[in-house]
Order: sequence, then C-alpha cells, then structure tokens
Amino acid sequence: MKIVIPYEPQPRQQLYHQTTDVDELLYGGAAGGGKTEATIWDALYYGLTYPQSRQIIFRRKFPDLERSIIARTLQVYPPELAKYNASKHIWTLANGSIIELAAWDHDDDYLKYAGAEYDVVRWEELTQFKEKWYKLMLSRIRGAKPYPRFVKSTTNPGGEGHTWVKKRFIDIGPPEKVHVVQELTDDGEPMFYPPDHPKAGQPIVSRRIFIPARVSDNQKLLEADPDYVARLMRLPDKERRQLLEGDWDTFAGQYFEEWSRAIHVVEPFEIPREWRRYRALDEGYFPDPFVCIWIAVDRQGFAYVYREKVQRRLLSREQAQLVKQLTGDEVIDYSVGDTSFWNRSKVDTNESPAEIFAKEGVPLIQANKERVNGWKRLRDWLKPIEVVDQVTGKTYTTAKLRVFSTCIQTIEAIPAMIHDEINPEDVAEHELDHIPDALRYWAMSRPAPAKPEPPKHPTQEEMIKRHIDKLDRMAKRKKVEYLG
Repeated sequence: MKIVIPYEPQPRQQLYHQTTDVDELLYGGAAGGGKTEATIWDALYYGLTYPQSRQIIFRRKFPDLERSIIARTLQVYPPELAKYNASKHIWTLANGSIIELAAWDHDDDYLKYAGAEYDVVRWEELTQFKEKWYKLMLSRIRGAKPYPRFVKSTTNPGGEGHTWVKKRFIDIGPPEKVHVVQELTDDGEPMFYPPDHPKAGQPIVSRRIFIPARVSDNQKLLEADPDYVARLMRLPDKERRQLLEGDWDTFAGQYFEEWSRAIHVVEPFEIPREWRRYRALDEGYFPDPFVCIWIAVDRQGFAYVYREKVQRRLLSREQAQLVKQLTGDEVIDYSVGDTSFWNRSKVDTNESPAEIFAKEGVPLIQANKERVNGWKRLRDWLKPIEVVDQVTGKTYTTAKLRVFSTCIQTIEAIPAMIHDEINPEDVAEHELDHIPDALRYWAMSRPAPAKPEPPKHPTQEEMIKRHIDKLDRMAKRKKVEYLG
C-alpha cells in the first residue's frame, strides 16, 4: 500500500529538517515562515525513522496547542501510520514511536516530566516560555538507544522569553551556522565535566544554530494568500518589524520602550569623589538571586549605574560582606533595600537580614515598594531627553539615568521587562526582574528627576549678531598681529 505524505518542504524548512548534528536548534523569526508545519512533519519523520523513539511538543497554553498542533496533526497525519489518543494527547506510530503533545504554563508542570525520557524535545513559540523550564527539560533528553538527540524549537520574536532566547540563539553569532557554546553555571562560571566522567576536566559545550525564516520563504502561503504580507505591513511599527521582518532588537509588549543601548549605555569612567553615591538591593538566595546595584549622581542630577552584583546561594552575612568589599572606601549616602530584608529568620540567630547587614557595616533603609508608581518613576529616569552641550552649543539626546557598559546584567534586564497582561501599567513577573526591582526601590527613594530646560535655538537676529561679533573678533586679532 502506497501512502502519500501531503507535505513538500520549502527550502528553509528543508534546512530545518536536515540539521540534526546539533544539540539545540531554533527556527523562525517572523510570521508565516511555516514553523508549525515544519515541526509536525519533522516529528513524524523522526518517529518513523527511529522505532520506539519518544518525542514531546510543547505549547504554552492548551487552547493554542489545540488550535495549532493538535488540529493540524489530526488533519494531515496518515491514519495508516499514526493513531491518536485524545485523552492523553499522544500519537503512537506504527513502529511504536511516541509523540506527546503538551502545554506548559506553570513552574509545577515540570513535576509531570520528572522521570520522563525523550529523544527529542520540541518547543513551539519558544519565547513564550521561561528559560528555567527549557533548561529543566534538557535533563529529560536521554535514552539507551543510539539515536540522535536534540531540542528543536520555533518562534517569533517577542514575549516573556524574548531576551533569553535572543541571548541563547541570536547573539551567539551569524545564523545558519553551528556555534559551539561554553555552558555556564547560574553564577556565570564555566562548566566542566566532573572527575569521574570519561571527559573529566573538559569544558561542557552545546552546539546551537539559528535558522531564520520569513514569510517570503514560504511561497506556498503567498500563493494561497497573497494579501497576507499587506496585512502584516499594516501593523504598528514594532509588531510589523517583529512579525514581518523578524527583527529581534525590538518587540511588542516591551515595558521600557524608552530603552536604547545607544542612549542609555556609556563606557565606564572614573567617578569624581564629590558625586553622591547610593546602593539598591533586592533580597534573595536561591533560585532568586541577591542583587546590589551601585548608582552615582552628578552635580546636574544625572545618574549612572556603575557597578552591579547578582549572585545566588549567599547567606545574609556573606551578602553584606561582599557589598562592603566591593564598595571599598567609597562614601555611600544610603542603601535602600527590599522590605523582605526586615523579615526575621526563624532559625539560628532569629535576626533579620537588615540587622545582619547593619552589624556588618551596611545599614539599610526600607524601600517604598509601590509598583506602578515606582515603574513610572523609573521611566522618568530612562526617558530620552534633549539637552544642549554647554561647550559646543549643539543639541543631543541623552537620559537622566545611564548604565556603564560593564553592568552587563542590568543592560540585559531592563529591556527584557514586559507589560503584565492583567494590569498593563505594571511589569509582568519575569526571571530577570530583580535588577529592575532594585532600580525601582532607588527611584522611589529619590525625588523625580528634574526636567531639563528645553534646548534654546537662537533667533535670526541673535545669529546675525553672533556672526558680526565673530567678524569683529577676527578683525581685532588681525590688527594686533599687524601691530606686533
């Protein structure tokens, strides 16, 4: 019996299917690139090629899973090759291979897969997921059979996970090239194989690749719906750049739209001793990190984040000692901390972290934790403004709060924040929100940044007068030279 597979891959989809000698693959970048089709057919092909293999395909929400993956596989998977269990959402292929279809929306969903084994894990719309979920499932990729094992994901830019996905796949180098990436611990330290491993002492690396795809790569879609591009072009600027062009540098839903690396990031310089200095701290141990941010304010009221420390698994005394060590002989006006520093410990000393910090010479004041007002205040500090250079008289764009380029995690965290779905004026919970929280505490401890005077452009009369004065000065200089 001849079975016809109703799928003819486009060139980019073909590249996606053929790339198997990797650990992690990301495909997509724009709407209409044929991502879902590539996923379901790649899963079927793998399952038929490797008997009794196991795969799983994730979507964030079950309704999305139902509308896309489930509906499409029911429509096109040949019944002679695969049977679907609707109650378990599992496809069983004729050779015993399994393809699970699942939704993952909460941290606790990991418990469903604590003892599971998969040859391939697939994520649809990867930027909708948390990085820690993705990393947890890496440990589920294992098996006794000598099959190729990897993670294959698809996505558009934007969403909660935009920043970590961009960092993991886009920022590592040019697309369509396999990059060997050194794996790091939660604290950013290189990982190595343990002494009892055959590769003892060797660095642990991952082979990753990003395969971009745009709607122009999906000629079948354009033939069936030639007006699809026109509808994408009518979208607002951010959405259009994201969905039509696959632009990873901006995305819809971004909270601090004011952020611009060109404006807000500056090269480090020696801070004058007379500038006022502050520290802002967010309490944490694990998995949430401890955070301390150092901010300096100049005589004109411009602020600079000049140092950061983000670390997990530090006890309160260790945190305080580290802050004191990094501060050195700098004079700090005050240190503002999360209110949780004042929660008393129920074990050992029965002291609060704030008391321990005070004993170590790092006294804290309590933060005002108003969220919406705090974010508004921080936005005021980040808002681009026009100022006049006092020396040249030229107008340039800057902001009242800028960040040293050495504060890498601050630069990563601020643009990663997204709007909360229920309360758009608030920031949604995010894995990187600890540094923005600390900055919010500092912003609420300060007066709102003063509004700069608008740039004054000279009138025509003033310009004529300046020109006459300049000619007069030149004439006087020449007269002096002549007399000399």
